[in-house]
Amino acid sequence: MSVEVKGTVEAGKREVAEEAAAAVARAMKNVSFYEVTHPVVGDEVSRAVEGLGKLLEEEDRFAIKFVDGYVVLQQTPILNPQRSIGNLVGACHRRGVEAIVFRRGVTAEEVSHLVEVLATDPGEVNAAGGVAEALASRGVRGIVIERLASDKGGGGEGGGAAEIPEAWRWVYTTALDVLRGAAAEVRTARPMDVGSVRTSVRDIVDDVMGDRSIVHNLNSMKGMDEYTFIHALHVCILAVELGRKLGLSRGSLEELGAATLLHDVGKIFVPLSILRKPGPLDDREFATMSRHPVDGALVLAEESQAPAVASVVAFEHHVHMDHSGYPKLRRGRELNLYSLMTSVADIYDALTTARPYRPPLPPRAAVELMQAEYEGRLEPRLMQGFVELLGPYPWGSLLRVGDGSLVVVTRPNPAAPENPMTRRVELENGTARIIEGEAPLREAAGGSDEAEVVNPVSPGINLTALLHGPGASSAAAGEVGD
Repeated sequence: MSVEVKGTVEAGKREVAEEAAAAVARAMKNVSFYEVTHPVVGDEVSRAVEGLGKLLEEEDRFAIKFVDGYVVLQQTPILNPQRSIGNLVGACHRRGVEAIVFRRGVTAEEVSHLVEVLATDPGEVNAAGGVAEALASRGVRGIVIERLASDKGGGGEGGGAAEIPEAWRWVYTTALDVLRGAAAEVRTARPMDVGSVRTSVRDIVDDVMGDRSIVHNLNSMKGMDEYTFIHALHVCILAVELGRKLGLSRGSLEELGAATLLHDVGKIFVPLSILRKPGPLDDREFATMSRHPVDGALVLAEESQAPAVASVVAFEHHVHMDHSGYPKLRRGRELNLYSLMTSVADIYDALTTARPYRPPLPPRAAVELMQAEYEGRLEPRLMQGFVELLGPYPWGSLLRVGDGSLVVVTRPNPAAPENPMTRRVELENGTARIIEGEAPLREAAGGSDEAEVVNPVSPGINLTALLHGPGASSAAAGEVGD
Protein backbone atom coordinates (compact mmCIF):
# COMPACT_ATOMS: atom_id res chain seq x y z
CA MET A 1 0.00 0.00 0.00
CA SER A 2 1.14 3.57 -0.42
CA VAL A 3 0.33 5.79 2.52
CA GLU A 4 1.22 9.45 2.38
CA VAL A 5 2.68 10.63 5.68
CA LYS A 6 1.85 14.24 6.48
CA GLY A 7 2.41 16.46 9.48
CA THR A 8 4.34 15.64 12.64
CA VAL A 9 3.77 14.87 16.27
CA GLU A 10 4.66 18.06 18.15
CA ALA A 11 8.22 17.97 19.47
CA GLY A 12 7.00 17.94 23.06
CA LYS A 13 4.74 14.97 22.42
CA ARG A 14 7.04 12.83 20.31
CA GLU A 15 9.05 11.58 23.27
CA VAL A 16 5.82 10.76 25.12
CA ALA A 17 4.48 8.94 22.04
CA GLU A 18 7.63 6.87 21.61
CA GLU A 19 7.70 5.96 25.31
CA ALA A 20 4.01 4.93 25.24
CA ALA A 21 4.66 2.62 22.27
CA ALA A 22 7.77 1.23 23.96
CA ALA A 23 5.80 0.59 27.16
CA VAL A 24 3.25 -1.47 25.23
CA ALA A 25 6.13 -3.41 23.65
CA ARG A 26 7.76 -4.03 27.04
CA ALA A 27 4.46 -5.22 28.49
CA MET A 28 4.21 -7.69 25.60
CA LYS A 29 7.73 -8.93 26.29
CA ASN A 30 6.98 -9.35 29.99
CA VAL A 31 3.73 -11.20 29.38
CA SER A 32 5.79 -13.88 27.66
CA PHE A 33 7.13 -14.77 31.13
CA TYR A 34 4.39 -13.63 33.50
CA GLU A 35 0.60 -13.58 33.67
CA VAL A 36 -0.98 -10.42 32.31
CA THR A 37 -2.05 -9.58 35.89
CA HIS A 38 1.54 -9.67 37.21
CA PRO A 39 2.90 -6.33 38.50
CA VAL A 40 5.83 -6.27 36.04
CA VAL A 41 3.28 -6.34 33.21
CA GLY A 42 0.90 -3.98 34.98
CA ASP A 43 3.63 -1.38 35.57
CA GLU A 44 4.34 -1.12 31.83
CA VAL A 45 0.64 -1.01 31.03
CA SER A 46 0.26 1.88 33.49
CA ARG A 47 3.15 3.75 31.85
CA ALA A 48 1.52 3.24 28.44
CA VAL A 49 -1.86 4.47 29.66
CA GLU A 50 -0.27 7.50 31.35
CA GLY A 51 1.47 8.46 28.12
CA LEU A 52 -1.63 7.85 26.04
CA GLY A 53 -3.64 10.01 28.42
CA LYS A 54 -1.30 12.93 27.77
CA LEU A 55 -1.45 12.39 24.02
CA LEU A 56 -5.25 12.21 24.07
CA GLU A 57 -5.84 15.36 26.09
CA GLU A 58 -6.27 17.42 22.91
CA GLU A 59 -7.11 14.71 20.38
CA ASP A 60 -9.81 12.05 20.22
CA ARG A 61 -7.50 9.32 18.96
CA PHE A 62 -3.84 8.38 18.71
CA ALA A 63 -2.58 5.86 16.16
CA ILE A 64 0.43 3.61 15.85
CA LYS A 65 0.77 2.54 12.20
CA PHE A 66 3.08 0.24 10.30
CA VAL A 67 3.72 1.74 6.85
CA ASP A 68 6.17 0.46 4.22
CA GLY A 69 8.37 -1.00 6.95
CA TYR A 70 8.23 2.18 9.07
CA VAL A 71 6.65 2.64 12.47
CA VAL A 72 4.47 5.77 12.33
CA LEU A 73 3.23 7.46 15.50
CA GLN A 74 0.14 9.48 14.58
CA GLN A 75 1.59 10.95 11.36
CA THR A 76 5.29 10.95 12.19
CA PRO A 77 7.52 8.07 11.03
CA ILE A 78 10.20 6.86 13.42
CA LEU A 79 13.11 6.56 11.01
CA ASN A 80 15.22 4.56 13.47
CA PRO A 81 12.75 2.68 15.69
CA GLN A 82 13.97 1.70 19.12
CA ARG A 83 14.98 -1.93 19.35
CA SER A 84 12.57 -2.19 22.30
CA ILE A 85 9.52 -1.87 20.04
CA GLY A 86 10.68 -4.51 17.58
CA ASN A 87 8.55 -7.21 19.20
CA LEU A 88 5.47 -4.97 18.85
CA VAL A 89 6.16 -4.50 15.14
CA GLY A 90 6.65 -8.23 14.59
CA ALA A 91 3.59 -9.20 16.63
CA CYS A 92 1.35 -6.81 14.71
CA HIS A 93 2.71 -7.96 11.36
CA ARG A 94 2.15 -11.65 12.14
CA ARG A 95 -1.42 -10.95 13.19
CA GLY A 96 -2.34 -8.74 10.23
CA VAL A 97 -2.48 -5.50 12.27
CA GLU A 98 -1.66 -2.41 10.22
CA ALA A 99 -2.77 0.28 12.68
CA ILE A 100 -3.66 0.41 16.39
CA VAL A 101 -5.87 3.37 17.28
CA PHE A 102 -6.24 4.38 20.94
CA ARG A 103 -9.34 6.42 21.73
CA ARG A 104 -9.63 9.07 24.42
CA GLY A 105 -10.54 7.37 27.69
CA VAL A 106 -8.73 4.10 26.93
CA THR A 107 -8.22 2.16 30.17
CA ALA A 108 -5.43 0.06 31.64
CA GLU A 109 -7.69 -2.97 31.42
CA GLU A 110 -8.18 -2.43 27.68
CA VAL A 111 -4.43 -2.03 27.09
CA SER A 112 -3.89 -5.24 29.09
CA HIS A 113 -6.32 -7.03 26.79
CA LEU A 114 -4.39 -5.70 23.75
CA VAL A 115 -1.10 -6.92 25.20
CA GLU A 116 -2.61 -10.32 25.96
CA VAL A 117 -4.06 -10.72 22.45
CA LEU A 118 -0.84 -9.64 20.74
CA ALA A 119 1.08 -12.16 22.82
CA THR A 120 -1.27 -15.01 21.88
CA ASP A 121 -0.22 -17.45 19.14
CA PRO A 122 -0.97 -15.82 15.73
CA GLY A 123 -2.70 -18.94 14.41
CA GLU A 124 -5.00 -18.98 17.42
CA VAL A 125 -5.83 -15.29 17.04
CA ASN A 126 -6.43 -15.51 13.30
CA ALA A 127 -8.55 -18.64 13.66
CA ALA A 128 -10.76 -16.72 16.12
CA GLY A 129 -11.34 -13.92 13.61
CA GLY A 130 -8.29 -11.73 14.17
CA VAL A 131 -7.14 -9.16 16.70
CA ALA A 132 -10.11 -6.83 16.21
CA GLU A 133 -12.58 -9.63 16.89
CA ALA A 134 -10.59 -10.82 19.92
CA LEU A 135 -10.62 -7.34 21.45
CA ALA A 136 -14.32 -6.86 20.71
CA SER A 137 -15.14 -10.16 22.41
CA ARG A 138 -13.39 -8.85 25.53
CA GLY A 139 -15.50 -5.70 25.51
CA VAL A 140 -12.65 -3.39 24.43
CA ARG A 141 -13.98 -0.13 23.00
CA GLY A 142 -11.07 2.23 23.56
CA ILE A 143 -8.78 0.47 21.09
CA VAL A 144 -9.56 -0.01 17.40
CA ILE A 145 -7.64 -2.19 14.95
CA GLU A 146 -7.64 -0.73 11.45
CA ARG A 147 -6.38 -1.56 8.01
CA LEU A 148 -4.70 1.30 6.22
CA ALA A 149 -6.24 2.79 3.08
CA SER A 150 -5.18 0.82 0.03
CA ASP A 151 -6.38 -0.05 -3.38
CA LYS A 152 -6.29 -3.79 -2.90
CA GLY A 153 -8.34 -5.78 -5.30
CA GLY A 154 -7.68 -3.66 -8.33
CA GLY A 155 -10.74 -4.81 -10.21
CA GLY A 156 -13.91 -2.87 -10.74
CA GLU A 157 -17.44 -3.75 -11.54
CA GLY A 158 -17.47 -4.94 -15.09
CA GLY A 159 -13.78 -4.11 -15.15
CA GLY A 160 -12.76 -6.89 -17.47
CA ALA A 161 -9.64 -7.58 -15.43
CA ALA A 162 -8.24 -11.07 -15.58
CA GLU A 163 -9.78 -13.35 -13.00
CA ILE A 164 -7.18 -14.38 -10.42
CA PRO A 165 -7.81 -17.67 -8.60
CA GLU A 166 -8.41 -17.10 -4.88
CA ALA A 167 -5.64 -19.56 -3.95
CA TRP A 168 -3.12 -17.63 -6.05
CA ARG A 169 -4.31 -14.29 -4.67
CA TRP A 170 -3.74 -15.70 -1.16
CA VAL A 171 -0.20 -16.80 -2.03
CA TYR A 172 0.46 -13.37 -3.53
CA THR A 173 -0.85 -11.30 -0.63
CA THR A 174 0.80 -13.57 1.94
CA ALA A 175 4.16 -13.07 0.22
CA LEU A 176 3.64 -9.31 0.37
CA ASP A 177 2.99 -9.59 4.10
CA VAL A 178 6.21 -11.57 4.49
CA LEU A 179 8.14 -8.83 2.67
CA ARG A 180 6.59 -6.14 4.86
CA GLY A 181 7.54 -8.17 7.93
CA ALA A 182 11.13 -8.58 6.71
CA ALA A 183 11.34 -4.82 6.18
CA ALA A 184 10.05 -4.11 9.68
CA GLU A 185 12.49 -6.60 11.18
CA VAL A 186 15.46 -5.03 9.38
CA ARG A 187 14.39 -1.55 10.49
CA THR A 188 14.14 -2.61 14.13
CA ALA A 189 17.44 -4.54 14.07
CA ARG A 190 15.70 -7.86 14.66
CA PRO A 191 16.61 -11.18 12.98
CA MET A 192 14.69 -11.64 9.75
CA ASP A 193 12.07 -14.37 9.66
CA VAL A 194 13.76 -16.25 6.82
CA GLY A 195 11.56 -19.29 7.46
CA SER A 196 8.48 -17.33 6.35
CA VAL A 197 10.36 -16.15 3.26
CA ARG A 198 11.21 -19.73 2.33
CA THR A 199 7.62 -20.88 2.93
CA SER A 200 6.26 -18.15 0.64
CA VAL A 201 8.79 -19.02 -2.03
CA ARG A 202 7.79 -22.70 -1.87
CA ASP A 203 4.16 -21.66 -2.41
CA ILE A 204 5.19 -19.48 -5.36
CA VAL A 205 7.23 -22.30 -6.91
CA ASP A 206 4.29 -24.68 -6.45
CA ASP A 207 1.96 -22.31 -8.28
CA VAL A 208 4.42 -21.42 -11.04
CA MET A 209 5.02 -25.11 -11.74
CA GLY A 210 1.32 -25.91 -11.58
CA ASP A 211 -0.06 -22.98 -13.59
CA ARG A 212 2.04 -21.71 -16.46
CA SER A 213 -0.23 -18.67 -16.89
CA ILE A 214 0.55 -17.07 -13.53
CA VAL A 215 3.36 -14.92 -14.87
CA HIS A 216 0.93 -13.45 -17.41
CA ASN A 217 -1.47 -12.42 -14.66
CA LEU A 218 1.00 -10.25 -12.78
CA ASN A 219 -0.28 -7.02 -14.24
CA SER A 220 -3.70 -7.82 -12.79
CA MET A 221 -2.16 -7.41 -9.35
CA LYS A 222 -0.09 -4.28 -9.95
CA GLY A 223 -2.48 -1.92 -8.19
CA MET A 224 -2.61 -3.96 -5.01
CA ASP A 225 0.18 -2.63 -2.83
CA GLU A 226 3.24 -0.43 -2.37
CA TYR A 227 5.72 -0.39 -5.25
CA THR A 228 8.91 -1.55 -3.51
CA PHE A 229 7.35 -4.72 -2.13
CA ILE A 230 5.18 -5.58 -5.11
CA HIS A 231 8.14 -5.07 -7.44
CA ALA A 232 10.29 -7.48 -5.42
CA LEU A 233 7.52 -10.08 -5.50
CA HIS A 234 7.04 -9.72 -9.26
CA VAL A 235 10.77 -10.06 -9.88
CA CYS A 236 10.71 -13.25 -7.80
CA ILE A 237 7.81 -14.72 -9.79
CA LEU A 238 9.29 -13.77 -13.16
CA ALA A 239 12.72 -15.15 -12.24
CA VAL A 240 11.26 -18.42 -10.95
CA GLU A 241 9.20 -18.80 -14.13
CA LEU A 242 12.33 -18.14 -16.20
CA GLY A 243 14.24 -20.68 -14.10
CA ARG A 244 11.48 -23.25 -14.69
CA LYS A 245 11.76 -22.66 -18.42
CA LEU A 246 15.53 -23.14 -18.23
CA GLY A 247 15.05 -26.48 -16.47
CA LEU A 248 16.33 -25.61 -12.99
CA SER A 249 15.65 -28.18 -10.29
CA ARG A 250 13.00 -27.67 -7.62
CA GLY A 251 15.67 -26.91 -5.02
CA SER A 252 17.36 -24.38 -7.31
CA LEU A 253 14.04 -22.66 -8.02
CA GLU A 254 13.43 -22.24 -4.28
CA GLU A 255 16.95 -20.88 -3.78
CA LEU A 256 16.49 -18.48 -6.72
CA GLY A 257 13.08 -17.43 -5.44
CA ALA A 258 14.33 -16.63 -1.93
CA ALA A 259 17.23 -14.60 -3.34
CA THR A 260 15.05 -12.61 -5.73
CA LEU A 261 12.29 -12.00 -3.19
CA LEU A 262 14.89 -10.31 -0.97
CA HIS A 263 17.01 -8.70 -3.69
CA ASP A 264 15.86 -5.14 -2.89
CA VAL A 265 15.97 -5.37 0.91
CA GLY A 266 18.64 -2.66 0.92
CA LYS A 267 16.00 -0.12 -0.13
CA ILE A 268 14.79 -0.19 3.48
CA PHE A 269 17.59 2.31 4.15
CA VAL A 270 16.68 4.66 1.30
CA PRO A 271 14.55 7.64 2.42
CA LEU A 272 10.95 7.58 1.20
CA SER A 273 11.46 11.03 -0.33
CA ILE A 274 13.93 9.47 -2.78
CA LEU A 275 12.02 6.21 -3.38
CA ARG A 276 8.85 8.15 -4.24
CA LYS A 277 10.34 11.20 -5.94
CA PRO A 278 8.10 12.11 -8.94
CA GLY A 279 11.00 12.88 -11.23
CA PRO A 280 14.65 12.06 -12.02
CA LEU A 281 17.06 11.76 -9.10
CA ASP A 282 19.85 14.30 -8.78
CA ASP A 283 23.46 13.14 -8.31
CA ARG A 284 23.24 13.10 -4.51
CA GLU A 285 19.94 11.22 -4.50
CA PHE A 286 21.21 8.71 -7.06
CA ALA A 287 24.32 8.10 -4.94
CA THR A 288 22.04 7.34 -1.98
CA MET A 289 19.84 5.02 -4.06
CA SER A 290 22.93 3.29 -5.46
CA ARG A 291 23.88 2.18 -1.97
CA HIS A 292 20.96 -0.25 -1.71
CA PRO A 293 22.74 -3.26 -3.31
CA VAL A 294 25.61 -2.95 -0.83
CA ASP A 295 23.29 -2.39 2.14
CA GLY A 296 21.11 -5.31 1.09
CA ALA A 297 24.10 -7.62 0.71
CA LEU A 298 25.36 -6.69 4.18
CA VAL A 299 21.95 -7.36 5.76
CA LEU A 300 21.55 -10.74 4.06
CA ALA A 301 25.14 -11.79 4.82
CA GLU A 302 24.21 -11.58 8.51
CA GLU A 303 21.16 -13.83 8.06
CA SER A 304 22.44 -17.34 8.65
CA GLN A 305 19.13 -18.90 7.52
CA ALA A 306 19.10 -17.09 4.16
CA PRO A 307 20.61 -18.83 1.12
CA ALA A 308 24.25 -17.76 0.75
CA VAL A 309 23.51 -16.64 -2.80
CA ALA A 310 20.90 -14.12 -1.59
CA SER A 311 23.55 -11.58 -0.54
CA VAL A 312 25.32 -12.10 -3.87
CA VAL A 313 22.13 -11.40 -5.85
CA ALA A 314 21.35 -8.33 -3.74
CA PHE A 315 24.86 -7.02 -4.42
CA GLU A 316 25.02 -7.83 -8.16
CA HIS A 317 21.53 -7.30 -9.56
CA HIS A 318 22.30 -3.79 -10.90
CA VAL A 319 25.88 -4.49 -12.04
CA HIS A 320 24.84 -5.85 -15.51
CA MET A 321 26.79 -8.34 -17.58
CA ASP A 322 29.10 -5.65 -19.04
CA HIS A 323 29.64 -4.07 -15.58
CA SER A 324 28.08 -0.81 -16.77
CA GLY A 325 25.78 -0.61 -13.75
CA TYR A 326 26.47 -0.28 -10.04
CA PRO A 327 28.23 -0.90 -7.73
CA LYS A 328 31.39 -0.70 -9.81
CA LEU A 329 33.36 -3.97 -9.90
CA ARG A 330 36.49 -5.13 -11.64
CA ARG A 331 35.52 -6.20 -15.14
CA GLY A 332 37.01 -9.68 -14.84
CA ARG A 333 34.52 -10.76 -12.19
CA GLU A 334 31.93 -13.23 -13.46
CA LEU A 335 28.42 -12.51 -12.21
CA ASN A 336 26.23 -15.17 -10.63
CA LEU A 337 23.58 -16.75 -12.89
CA TYR A 338 20.83 -15.81 -10.44
CA SER A 339 22.00 -12.18 -10.49
CA LEU A 340 21.81 -12.12 -14.28
CA MET A 341 18.30 -13.64 -14.20
CA THR A 342 17.23 -11.11 -11.59
CA SER A 343 18.48 -8.24 -13.79
CA VAL A 344 16.25 -9.34 -16.68
CA ALA A 345 13.15 -9.69 -14.50
CA ASP A 346 13.94 -6.49 -12.58
CA ILE A 347 14.18 -4.31 -15.68
CA TYR A 348 11.09 -5.78 -17.32
CA ASP A 349 8.88 -5.28 -14.28
CA ALA A 350 10.19 -1.74 -13.75
CA LEU A 351 9.44 -0.81 -17.37
CA THR A 352 5.90 -2.24 -17.30
CA THR A 353 4.92 -0.59 -14.00
CA ALA A 354 3.58 2.97 -13.76
CA ARG A 355 5.78 5.28 -11.71
CA PRO A 356 5.09 8.87 -10.60
CA TYR A 357 7.51 10.18 -13.23
CA ARG A 358 6.46 8.04 -16.23
CA PRO A 359 3.72 5.80 -17.61
CA PRO A 360 4.14 2.02 -17.91
CA LEU A 361 5.30 0.55 -21.17
CA PRO A 362 3.10 -2.08 -22.83
CA PRO A 363 4.69 -5.55 -22.42
CA ARG A 364 5.74 -5.88 -26.07
CA ALA A 365 7.24 -2.37 -26.09
CA ALA A 366 9.16 -3.15 -22.89
CA VAL A 367 10.66 -6.29 -24.42
CA GLU A 368 11.62 -4.42 -27.60
CA LEU A 369 13.25 -1.64 -25.58
CA MET A 370 15.20 -4.19 -23.54
CA GLN A 371 16.40 -5.91 -26.71
CA ALA A 372 17.49 -2.61 -28.28
CA GLU A 373 18.85 -0.56 -25.39
CA TYR A 374 20.12 -3.23 -23.02
CA GLU A 375 22.12 -5.21 -25.58
CA GLY A 376 25.37 -6.23 -23.95
CA ARG A 377 24.03 -5.48 -20.47
CA LEU A 378 21.69 -8.47 -20.24
CA GLU A 379 22.81 -12.05 -20.80
CA PRO A 380 21.56 -12.80 -24.36
CA ARG A 381 20.51 -16.41 -23.74
CA LEU A 382 18.55 -15.42 -20.65
CA MET A 383 16.95 -12.57 -22.55
CA GLN A 384 15.97 -14.91 -25.37
CA GLY A 385 14.46 -17.37 -22.89
CA PHE A 386 12.54 -14.53 -21.27
CA VAL A 387 11.14 -13.38 -24.61
CA GLU A 388 10.02 -16.93 -25.37
CA LEU A 389 8.48 -17.15 -21.90
CA LEU A 390 6.31 -14.09 -22.48
CA GLY A 391 5.32 -15.23 -25.96
CA PRO A 392 4.82 -13.10 -29.08
CA TYR A 393 1.84 -11.30 -27.53
CA PRO A 394 2.37 -10.86 -23.75
CA TRP A 395 -0.58 -10.30 -21.44
CA GLY A 396 -1.97 -6.78 -21.85
CA SER A 397 -0.85 -6.38 -25.46
CA LEU A 398 -3.23 -4.28 -27.57
CA LEU A 399 -3.61 -5.68 -31.09
CA ARG A 400 -5.29 -4.54 -34.30
CA VAL A 401 -6.61 -7.55 -36.20
CA GLY A 402 -7.37 -8.04 -39.87
CA ASP A 403 -10.76 -6.30 -39.92
CA GLY A 404 -9.30 -3.21 -38.23
CA SER A 405 -10.84 -3.84 -34.81
CA LEU A 406 -8.88 -3.81 -31.55
CA VAL A 407 -8.42 -6.67 -29.10
CA VAL A 408 -6.48 -6.96 -25.86
CA VAL A 409 -4.64 -10.12 -24.79
CA THR A 410 -6.22 -11.33 -21.56
CA ARG A 411 -4.32 -14.57 -20.94
CA PRO A 412 -1.92 -16.90 -22.69
CA ASN A 413 -2.69 -20.06 -24.58
CA PRO A 414 0.08 -22.46 -23.47
CA ALA A 415 -0.82 -24.94 -26.20
CA ALA A 416 -0.42 -22.27 -28.91
CA PRO A 417 1.53 -19.18 -27.71
CA GLU A 418 0.89 -17.40 -31.02
CA ASN A 419 -2.86 -17.70 -30.47
CA PRO A 420 -3.54 -16.17 -27.00
CA MET A 421 -6.97 -15.49 -25.54
CA THR A 422 -8.32 -12.01 -26.25
CA ARG A 423 -11.30 -9.73 -25.70
CA ARG A 424 -12.54 -7.09 -28.09
CA VAL A 425 -12.04 -3.41 -27.28
CA GLU A 426 -14.49 -0.75 -28.48
CA LEU A 427 -13.85 2.99 -28.69
CA GLU A 428 -16.75 5.40 -28.41
CA ASN A 429 -16.38 9.17 -27.96
CA GLY A 430 -12.83 8.79 -26.71
CA THR A 431 -13.74 6.13 -24.17
CA ALA A 432 -12.66 2.49 -24.42
CA ARG A 433 -14.41 -0.52 -22.98
CA ILE A 434 -13.85 -4.27 -23.07
CA ILE A 435 -16.60 -6.32 -24.64
CA GLU A 436 -17.78 -9.44 -22.80
CA GLY A 437 -16.69 -12.74 -24.26
CA GLU A 438 -13.21 -14.18 -24.69
CA ALA A 439 -11.89 -15.74 -27.88
CA PRO A 440 -8.55 -16.99 -29.25
CA LEU A 441 -6.75 -14.35 -31.30
CA ARG A 442 -7.19 -16.25 -34.57
CA GLU A 443 -10.94 -16.49 -34.04
CA ALA A 444 -11.14 -12.81 -33.06
CA ALA A 445 -9.29 -11.99 -36.26
CA GLY A 446 -11.80 -13.93 -38.37
CA GLY A 447 -9.49 -16.88 -38.99
CA SER A 448 -6.56 -14.71 -40.02
CA ASP A 449 -3.10 -14.82 -38.46
CA GLU A 450 -2.69 -11.10 -39.11
CA ALA A 451 -2.31 -9.00 -35.95
CA GLU A 452 -0.49 -5.70 -35.41
CA VAL A 453 0.73 -4.57 -31.99
CA VAL A 454 -0.67 -1.12 -31.23
CA ASN A 455 0.68 1.46 -28.82
CA PRO A 456 -2.36 2.17 -26.60
CA VAL A 457 -1.46 5.87 -26.38
CA SER A 458 -2.06 6.29 -30.10
CA PRO A 459 -5.80 5.50 -30.02
CA GLY A 460 -6.05 7.13 -26.58
CA ILE A 461 -6.50 3.99 -24.50
CA ASN A 462 -5.45 3.80 -20.88
CA LEU A 463 -4.79 0.07 -20.64
CA THR A 464 -4.17 0.13 -16.90
CA ALA A 465 -7.56 1.69 -16.25
CA LEU A 466 -9.18 -0.47 -18.89
CA LEU A 467 -7.95 -3.73 -17.37
CA HIS A 468 -8.04 -2.82 -13.69
CA GLY A 469 -9.97 0.33 -13.01
CA PRO A 470 -13.54 0.78 -11.86
CA GLY A 471 -15.90 0.68 -14.77
CA ALA A 472 -13.19 -0.53 -17.14
CA SER A 473 -13.17 2.76 -18.98
CA SER A 474 -10.19 4.67 -20.27
CA ALA A 475 -9.31 8.30 -20.15
CA ALA A 476 -8.27 10.63 -22.92
CA ALA A 477 -5.12 10.10 -24.95
CA GLY A 478 -1.89 10.59 -23.07
CA GLU A 479 -3.27 9.78 -19.63
CA VAL A 480 -1.74 6.63 -18.28
CA GLY A 481 -2.71 4.42 -15.33
CA ASP A 482 -1.53 5.45 -11.88
